[in-house]
Amino acid sequence: MRNYLEKETDLSFLLRVYVKTNARKQEIIENGETLVISLRAKPIQNKANRELIGLLKKKLQISVNQVQIISGLKSTNKVIKLEFLEYLREEDIVNKIIN
Repeated sequence: MRNYLEKETDLSFLLRVYVKTNARKQEIIENGETLVISLRAKPIQNKANRELIGLLKKKLQISVNQVQIISGLKSTNKVIKLEFLEYLREEDIVNKIIN
């Protein structure tokens, strides 16, 4: 059981992440109970948030309107709502994000 992924309904999950901006390379690291996402963009004009949404969209193979930052828009700690069109297990979601 991972603390950073919480099932809301059968098709939606809440993902808690810590975001590092202005990094050399884009990467996602599972650090114990935390999911750390390094982004190349600087936190200016919402660029880092857009890169974060794009990265999750690509990793999870979902459309951009299925990823929504619900808290932490201007913070390094964010809560992201992920909505899926079909049922996915938590392990499947975590594997897609990390690998």
